[in-house]
Amino acid sequence: MVNWDEFLILNYLDIFRSSLQKDIENNIEIDKEKIREVLNDLLRKGFVRRVDDQWQIEHAGREEMKRLRREVLESSGRREEVLSYCKEFEELNTWFKDLVTRWQVKNEGGMLVPNDHSDPEYDLAIIRELGELHRKTVDVLEKLSKVLPILKTYITRLNRALNLVMRGEIEYLSGVDVQSYHNIWFELHEGLLRLSGLKRVE
Repeated sequence: MVNWDEFLILNYLDIFRSSLQKDIENNIEIDKEKIREVLNDLLRKGFVRRVDDQWQIEHAGREEMKRLRREVLESSGRREEVLSYCKEFEELNTWFKDLVTRWQVKNEGGMLVPNDHSDPEYDLAIIRELGELHRKTVDVLEKLSKVLPILKTYITRLNRALNLVMRGEIEYLSGVDVQSYHNIWFELHEGLLRLSGLKRVE
């Protein structure tokens, strides 16, 4: 039986390698007290270590995460179905990368310049496109979540980020220091690649 709290926290640390405890608490949909309990349990098992204010995954933790992903995939009994949904998401990832690039830089007279967000029409067109991409992404995640319910957490987190962007808090599209759509997407994409064993589409 997979301990899903351990799965989410180890998965997070496996992707980011190290993290402040406050970031783990802010980025994972688990009660903060439970997160502290699980981290201390992982520490006792030798899967993570604490260095100053950072939690870091150990080699044993990375190996445990590989084992857990195999177990989750095989025990679902629907491995090929999961892989097909992961392939759908990989196609959406190509779209998302292009969208984020256009959000960050603009083509002006054949020159790429940083987007200073002074053109509301330009930004609004991309935000509307993000809404369309989001609908397709949620459709894929809902199908995945019927097999692996743990992935529902990403629907919740992406919905929250999109709503903040729609309200005008545009740093929640690709900001580094907040739970932006881009940061959540990166975590989800990396997790699905490692779960499925699919190659990244460059």
